[in-house]
Amino acid sequence: MSEYQVIARKWRPQRFSDVVGQQHVVRTLCNAINSGRTAHAYLFVGPRGIGKTTLARIFAKALNCEHPENGEPCCKCDSCTAIAAERSLDVLEVDAASRNSTNDMRELSEDVLTRPVGGRYKIYIIDEVHMLSKAAWNVLLKTVEEPPAHVKFIFATTEVHQVLPTIISRCQRFDLLPIQTRLIAERLKLIADTEKVAIGDDAVSAIARAAGGGMRDAQSLLDQMIAFFAGGDGSSITGSQVLSLFGLTERADLEKIICAMLNNQPGEVVSQIGKLARKGKNLETLFDDLLSAFRAIQLSSILDDPSELIDEAPEAVARYKMLAQAAPAETIQILLESISPIGRALHDALNKQVYLETVLLKAMREAHAVRISDLLARLNYLRAAGELKFIDSIPPVEKKSDVIILPPLETKSAVQELPAAKNIDADIAVEKIAEQSTPAGENTNVEEDISADVEVAADNDFKEIADAEEYAGQTKTAMSSCAVTAENGETDIDAGDDDASEEEYSLPVNIDIPVSNEPEKQDDLRQKLSPETENKNKQRHSIANSEPHALQEAENNPVVHEVMELFSGTVIDVHR
Repeated sequence: MSEYQVIARKWRPQRFSDVVGQQHVVRTLCNAINSGRTAHAYLFVGPRGIGKTTLARIFAKALNCEHPENGEPCCKCDSCTAIAAERSLDVLEVDAASRNSTNDMRELSEDVLTRPVGGRYKIYIIDEVHMLSKAAWNVLLKTVEEPPAHVKFIFATTEVHQVLPTIISRCQRFDLLPIQTRLIAERLKLIADTEKVAIGDDAVSAIARAAGGGMRDAQSLLDQMIAFFAGGDGSSITGSQVLSLFGLTERADLEKIICAMLNNQPGEVVSQIGKLARKGKNLETLFDDLLSAFRAIQLSSILDDPSELIDEAPEAVARYKMLAQAAPAETIQILLESISPIGRALHDALNKQVYLETVLLKAMREAHAVRISDLLARLNYLRAAGELKFIDSIPPVEKKSDVIILPPLETKSAVQELPAAKNIDADIAVEKIAEQSTPAGENTNVEEDISADVEVAADNDFKEIADAEEYAGQTKTAMSSCAVTAENGETDIDAGDDDASEEEYSLPVNIDIPVSNEPEKQDDLRQKLSPETENKNKQRHSIANSEPHALQEAENNPVVHEVMELFSGTVIDVHR
């Protein structure tokens, strides 16, 4: 019993004509071989399982083929058979994921100097080339740029953004595309018929849809389905079996959700999602299918032939056209706009079922909400029926302009008439008005601005005067509370007459009062001696004779003691 070979390896293309879905690359390579204009380095870029390494091997066979046929390898000569059996000494495959060090690339750079053994070229196929380090690329850089005439490089990668731009600029780049679902389904059907596997068309379509554009993934899934449902009874593999195995949603259930959303039936939408969730369906895949279906419906509503843009079978395209004709185009567009941005959020959601239900219900509410166009259409209908005749008699609304324009103040007399312009120079005011003239349409109340400036200036002046009077009042209070001994002589105040007026106890103007040079003591003095002291001392009476102990209490008072110490004086009498 021979060893079983998986379908992906057994059905790997051996000629350019066997490659599916990459005709733009196949045509270019065949023409290059026919014309003899082959480059020294090629770069194949694309997702997994679409034929990058397969195309590199076919191209290597075509380059060294002894009897090429229109750019195709003959697959019969010694070189072609050796490459197909992976025993050719002229075609070396390097896995950059495991051999990515500078020593590996240095060995490769030295190996390119040797001549090929049997073919015309020595070909190096480096897979997953984005895994090479920058240092390894630097070792290989000069060799890739100017290799010997007998050397060809073919690079393959899925992450082209990680490849150095200096390497990309030295290669011919080919971007391979994901394979269309219908092309994958056709190839799977061919494989199933050849291998004598009974499988339904709906099952083949489900496998092709689950592959996501990769032929290798589709062939691996088919191999898995054959192994899982091979019961030996000769029964065919059905679509429901494939969908149950991979957690996919049947097209009938998908159409039920779409019809419920288009008919604004939130209860039906929630019920169908709950039913699919209980069956273990993948809700992220369900959302992707819904998004693709609404896109197909929208394309069917705006294009006469959407089959070129819809990657589905002809039967599915016909169903999308029926849904597009039954639903308003604006409703379909709003639904598609509402659900398209939430794919990543659904992937990160903790409860995917609740999040998907909420998103779909919100999209339905926005899509079926009453719009202004609906209201206008209804009003026009009522007006045409004669039910809104009174509208014609209503006068149109005239909106008045809110722009206020004031004449500019150009004369001195206009400035002097302002109520707060007593202390402002008229010439300066006129110049300020001319400099700060306001454009039309903005606030031009210049009189209020000047009045505010004058009032602010007046408040500042009054504040300075009030501060000066307060300081003078505090000083006067301190002087009237006690007698002060000056440095150059003593000044006595007669305390014998209780009915003496305030003038009798006022200090002479020409007496010099020593003031402390320490601002901190002056501030403390001002805080402790409030203006109330002056009001109390307007009528002063000497109590030193009637109450002898009062003089001693005054000397021991901390406030009075501090005042005396500040002015270097002593207490002579006490007044009330």
